Amino acid sequence: MAEVGRGTVLAGRYRVLEPLPSDLDGVSVWRATDQILDRPVRVRVLQSGDVAPALDAARRAALVTDARLVRVLDVGTHEGVGYVVSEQIVGASLAQLVEHGPLTADQARAVVGEAAAALEVARRRGVHHLALRPSVVHVSADGRVLIAGLALDAALLGVPHGDAAATSRRDAVDLVRLLYTGLTGRWPADRDGVLQVAGMELAPVLDGAPVPPAELAAGVPNDLDTLCTVTLGGYEDGPHSPGDLVHELEPWGEIRVGRSADDVAARPGAAAAAGSAPAEVEAATAPVRVPRQSVRTVFDEAPPGVVRPGTPPPAAPARASGLPTSTSRVERTSALPAAGAVGAAGAGAAGVGATHGAPAAAAPTLPASLPPVSAGHGGGGAPSSVPPAADDDAWGTAAWGGDDGGDDPFPFEQDEPEGRRRFDPTAVVLVVVGIVVLVGLVFAARALFTLPDGGDPGGGTQAEEPAAPPSSAPPAEGEEPAPEEPAAGGPPVVLGIRTVNPTDPAGEREEEVSRAIDGDPASFWFSQTYSRPDFGGLKDGVGLEVRLAQPTAVSGVTLLVNGTGGNVEVRATGGDAPTTGDVLASGPMGPETALTFAAPVETDVLTVWFTELPTMADGRFRIELTELTVG
Repeated sequence: MAEVGRGTVLAGRYRVLEPLPSDLDGVSVWRATDQILDRPVRVRVLQSGDVAPALDAARRAALVTDARLVRVLDVGTHEGVGYVVSEQIVGASLAQLVEHGPLTADQARAVVGEAAAALEVARRRGVHHLALRPSVVHVSADGRVLIAGLALDAALLGVPHGDAAATSRRDAVDLVRLLYTGLTGRWPADRDGVLQVAGMELAPVLDGAPVPPAELAAGVPNDLDTLCTVTLGGYEDGPHSPGDLVHELEPWGEIRVGRSADDVAARPGAAAAAGSAPAEVEAATAPVRVPRQSVRTVFDEAPPGVVRPGTPPPAAPARASGLPTSTSRVERTSALPAAGAVGAAGAGAAGVGATHGAPAAAAPTLPASLPPVSAGHGGGGAPSSVPPAADDDAWGTAAWGGDDGGDDPFPFEQDEPEGRRRFDPTAVVLVVVGIVVLVGLVFAARALFTLPDGGDPGGGTQAEEPAAPPSSAPPAEGEEPAPEEPAAGGPPVVLGIRTVNPTDPAGEREEEVSRAIDGDPASFWFSQTYSRPDFGGLKDGVGLEVRLAQPTAVSGVTLLVNGTGGNVEVRATGGDAPTTGDVLASGPMGPETALTFAAPVETDVLTVWFTELPTMADGRFRIELTELTVG
């Protein structure tokens, strides 16, 4: 077996540079560089222990894609030594973050919540961590959570794999242990003692369970204290999967405690500053109060004449109440110039306008001795006189026609006949819509109460009844009874479909299985990808449970599959026991696989069980089912 040290080049590609700390026996961690892609990487060299299962676990972890899981880049052996190459970790671990004191409650909630969300993604792909501890959870300087050692560390520690419920429960409990560590700075040891955390103080134990975190640290919220107490107690209570823990912790805020892995606060004075660090973090994480103001308050407090936020510009001001009432509609035809230009506009005798949208106080003033102004209502005649521009005295009430019912002083305003009012099409549109709806109801009623052949519902049915042969007529002598028609109850109608995975009750890519019956060959359901057609030796097969709307005579199943090869069986059984019952049809798969039964079977559930995987174009093995039909 080769010895790996500084300068060693693994597989002719990864040059080992310097060692990094490792908390697992028989495993050395190195900072390295990928000489082909010229990028920094992290290499774990497996020197002893169960190397083969650990490499298989790393390959399974590489299939899970999530930004919060350390990505596995390569797995292999070099001169008898196994290695796992992953992306470089730049964030400090949870153990480093709590060296000088626990985190605040909101930061512990956010860090563990992000970790739980990432492990829920892995759980739905059938991969579990099973070896969570403070050294594998990292928080970068920009607030990103990274989890290392998915599936790999458990294989190196020899953690046994149980069923799906047990493995999900173990990850959920270990996540609560990390929450306890973030709140108190102490590690609550697990009961079986598999996970040993060096260099961290253990939590005190009372009656076989860790002391509640609220008794060790101040400011722990009641919900987090209760969550840790009931989960780490002896009653198998609390969340049973990382997804359950996400629902317990959400919502959480932004993470602000992250830092670089090299920043360990080793400079002078760091110890003195450590005592004030929690208080500073607590002050920084205090909620920011945003002053709120209702729309009603804005309108009540705004002074007159101020444009209020969110409101449209004001409309044109109404005429003064002193104007005479007219039965004609008045329409403005020009805009009023500024007050200083009144005289110039009057010299042309073409008319004086009023600025639309300007306040009424901005109107020009005319002298009180202004002679009467005549305006041709309906004729558009010019005024007989124009007010002088030099006098700025206010208009009298008579100038507005307040007492003598005088004419409108604006010659450019013309009365419009009643017949030229603007046409409002609303009534016509409503009438047309009503007619269309009525016609539609008539056609719908005719289609509903008319037989397909166009006959009357009452007479047509009675005329056809004698033509139907009696169902109870005995067969002729020596003649076998005719079999029942398979389609007597109509064609099979698929009510629903779900995946069947013997290693995971949640199924296999359950969220995409409806694509197999959506009628669109461009979409498809696909299984996990394996290195061998026998599911990598991990399971006997995967299946699809097809539920029909009612018990129906079924003659066969047709599958449209991408890839080549593989094998499939069809059984009239449910997904809870997919391999029981008689095999109705089986055979190899191709682009279009028609599985016809020897005789029609009346059932309301079928299980399509894949015992061997097809080969994809990339040389790996998985199922890509574009369409499934039942006939």
